[in-house]
Amino acid sequence: MRLPFLSRPSTPAVERRRQPRLRARGDSFVRIEGRDVALINWSEEGFLAGPYAGGLIAGQKAMMRIVVRDFHDRAGKLDLELAAVIKRIDGRGIAGRFYAPERYKQLALKDYYAKKRAE
Repeated sequence: MRLPFLSRPSTPAVERRRQPRLRARGDSFVRIEGRDVALINWSEEGFLAGPYAGGLIAGQKAMMRIVVRDFHDRAGKLDLELAAVIKRIDGRGIAGRFYAPERYKQLALKDYYAKKRAE
């Protein structure tokens, strides 16, 4: 007897992000609820930081400070206070998407991201 739902081929994972995430290579963190959580990767639209053990839930908006500073970096550091919508919290950490940043913060993110992509 063949069970159709068990014999289907698995589909490969598809990258759905508009921009690839950049790995943090230094003393980079996200300050959430007054605690520093190590930044794993980031883009101009969002971030992944972990491990996280806090009170936020998926779908919630939160204010946070993101600091990206890589060792021996010529581009300097990025230090912004931003609002984010939490997308998921799992074993890897906390993932979020920046929510309606002010224009100057959005331009700072975009410029810094472009510099880091060029490296």
